[in-house]
Amino acid sequence: MVAEASHKAGEKGVALAKQYLEGTTHIELPFDAYETPEQTTLIRLDGKRKAYDLAGHNITTRRPLYVEVKKYNVVGKQPVEYIEYLANAYSITARDVAEGLDRKREFMWITWHPFHQTKWSKLTSKSEIEDALSEYPECLNGEEISGGVVDLVAGRLWLLMLNNRQEDLFLTREELYRVQATLQRKGA
Repeated sequence: MVAEASHKAGEKGVALAKQYLEGTTHIELPFDAYETPEQTTLIRLDGKRKAYDLAGHNITTRRPLYVEVKKYNVVGKQPVEYIEYLANAYSITARDVAEGLDRKREFMWITWHPFHQTKWSKLTSKSEIEDALSEYPECLNGEEISGGVVDLVAGRLWLLMLNNRQEDLFLTREELYRVQATLQRKGA
């Protein structure tokens, strides 16, 4: 029962994150790990697969976006999970670069509970990515850390914190459609 409740809470968090992000009118997230895992799964340097909760793109920049959602009401395992998230983002990007096709993927972490508060402003920094790789060296698959890839990843990370009260401010699906029609961000 606990696992099922946790799964439902996770799905609700993913749905809320999607509603919030799409409500910005800059992001479109048609894929989620529950319905379309093949679209939300990426491959690291070592060949391991990493599934993200949501996938889509930034409408204005056309860059692919992969979102990890943590709807926690406590810190939980976020500090450790976030470090792995950084290592995965590096490894996936390094694989793209090694294959000669930088897909310019961006990675977003959304949480409802803060963590690492004393270094919150540095959590997307180059030094945090390098520290994450020292914790998860398997993500390197025996390769040396590339400063150029670290720079790319640091510039493509997003870290957002939502609050239950903000949910009252989210656009409804109908409101979003009306706003999108007016803004014409999708080139319509």
